Amino acid sequence: MALVASLLLALLLWASNRSWQSLIEAESWVKHTQEIQLATERLQSILVDAETGQRGFLVTGNEPYLTPYRQALGRYRTALTEVQQLAAYSPAQQQRVERLAPLVEMKMEELARTIHLRRQAGGQEAALAVVRTDLGKRTMDEVRGVLQEVNQEEQHLLTVLTAQAQHRGHQLRLFIFSTCVALALAGGSAWAGYRRQFMTDAALRESEESFRRLTENSPDIVSRFDPRRRLIYVNPAACHAMGCGPDELLGRTPHELGLSSAAEALCAATLDKAFAGEDVTMVVPAKDALGNRCFQTRFVPERDARGQVVSVLSISWDVTRFARQQEEERQRADFAQQVVGIVSHDLRTPLNAILLSTASLLRRELDEKTTTAVVRIHSVAERASRMIRDLLDFTQARLGRIPIDRRRVNLHELAHHAVEEVRLAHPDRTVELSLEGDGWGQWDGDRLAQVLTNLLCNALAYSPPNTPVQVAVHGSSGDPVLTIHNLGEPIPPELRSRLFEPMQRGAFLKDRSSRSIGLGLFIVKHIVMAHGGHVDVKSTKEEGTTFLVRVPRA
Repeated sequence: MALVASLLLALLLWASNRSWQSLIEAESWVKHTQEIQLATERLQSILVDAETGQRGFLVTGNEPYLTPYRQALGRYRTALTEVQQLAAYSPAQQQRVERLAPLVEMKMEELARTIHLRRQAGGQEAALAVVRTDLGKRTMDEVRGVLQEVNQEEQHLLTVLTAQAQHRGHQLRLFIFSTCVALALAGGSAWAGYRRQFMTDAALRESEESFRRLTENSPDIVSRFDPRRRLIYVNPAACHAMGCGPDELLGRTPHELGLSSAAEALCAATLDKAFAGEDVTMVVPAKDALGNRCFQTRFVPERDARGQVVSVLSISWDVTRFARQQEEERQRADFAQQVVGIVSHDLRTPLNAILLSTASLLRRELDEKTTTAVVRIHSVAERASRMIRDLLDFTQARLGRIPIDRRRVNLHELAHHAVEEVRLAHPDRTVELSLEGDGWGQWDGDRLAQVLTNLLCNALAYSPPNTPVQVAVHGSSGDPVLTIHNLGEPIPPELRSRLFEPMQRGAFLKDRSSRSIGLGLFIVKHIVMAHGGHVDVKSTKEEGTTFLVRVPRA
C-alpha cells in the first residue's frame, strides 16, 4: 500500500511539474509575441515615415521634407532583420517573412525612384505618374497584410497555449481528486491527504495567478464571460479601453456595457456561438474614452474536463488605425480615378476642335512651312486624343466596366483594315497578314480593332526598322486566335510579369516618336477580358516576341 501511495504521490508531483512548465512556457511565448508585435509595428512605422517624407517632397520639392525618409532608409533593414530573427522559430512564420522582405525592398525602391524623378527638372509629373500607378499603395497593402498575418499567427499561438494551460489545470484538478480517493482507499494517513490537498490548492492558485500575470501585462483586451453572459474577469487593458474600473464592469452583460445596438447584437450572437463550442473571430465597432474605435475580437470556448463549455475567453486587439488607413486609401484611389475621368472628358472637346481645324487647313493650298507646322499640330493633337482615349479606357478598366457592344463581325476584315491603316501610317515598314478559317463571331468590332492597332503599333515600336511584323488570324477550329509577332530584343523576364499593368513600357523602344504613357497593353488585356478571352506573350532572343489573343466567338 505504501508503494501505491508513493507511486500516486510521484504521479502527482510529475503532473504538477508539467503544469508549471506549461505555464512558464506560455509566459515565455507571451513575451515573444509582444516582441514580434513591437518589431512589426516598428517596421511598419518606419515605412510609413519613409512614405510621409516622400509625399512631402513630391508635393513641395523641399529637401527638408525628406528627413523622415532618410532616417527610415538607415533603419528599415535593421527592423526587418529583427522581424526575421524573431520569426525564425516557425517555418510558417519564416515563409511569411520571406514574402515580406522583397515587398519592403520594392516599397523602398519605389520611394527612391519617385524621389529621384522629382529631383530632375520638371520631374514632378513623372514622379506623380509613378505614384498614380498604385504600385506603391499595393505594395504597402501587401506589407501590412503580411505583418498582420504574422501578428495574427502569434496571437493565435498565444491563445492556444493559454487555453491549453487552462485545460491542463482542469485535468490536474481531476487527477488530484482521484489521487486523494485512491490514497484514502489505500489507507493513507489523513495528514498526508491534507498535505497533498494543500499542495494542490497552492499549485492551482499559482496557475491562476500566472494566467492573470500573463493577461494583465498584455496590451490586448482580455475578458471572460460565464454561461449567463456576464463578465467574470477583465484585464487592465479592457478597463482602459472602456474608461472605467473593474468594479464597474464585472457582472455586466454586453447589453449593460453601453455598446451600440448593432455591436450589442453582434456580440450576443457571437457569444451564443462560442458557448455552443465554436471558436469565433469578429470585428466589433466600439466607443471608448478615445472615441470611436474598431476592435478585432476572438471568442475562445473554455471547456472543463468533460468537454463542456464553462466560460468563454474574449481577446480583442485594436485595429482602428488599420481600418481607417484602408478607408482613406480607398477614398484616395476613388478620387484619383474620378479626376482622370473628368479631366479626360473636358480635354476632348478642344482637341476635337484642333483636329477639325487642322484637317480643314490641310485640304487647302498652303506653303511648305505652313503645311509642316499644321501637320505637326495635327499629329500632336491626334497623339493627345489617343492618350485621352487611353486614359478614359484606363479609368473604366480600373472601375471594372469597359463597355462592350457585341455585334456579328468578321475578325478577318478587322485585321485587314487594321493592317492597312498601319501600313499607311508606316510606309517604310513591312506588315505581313495571314488569315485562315472562319473569322465570324459576336464581338465589339471597334474594341477588337483597338486591340489590333495597339498590338501592331507596339510591335512596330519595339522591333528593328528592317524587320517585318507578322499578323495572323487562326479560325480553323474552336475560338479564333490572333497572333502578332516581331523580332528584336526579348522582353526581360522581370518586366514580363507586369507587362499588362498600367504605366509599363519596354526597355528597348526602337521608335521614340511612338512613346506612349504605358496604358496600351493594360487596355488590351481588359478589352480581351471583357470579351471573355485572354491575352498572353512569349518572348525569346531566338524567336522574337509574340502576343497571342484568344476571344470566344460569342
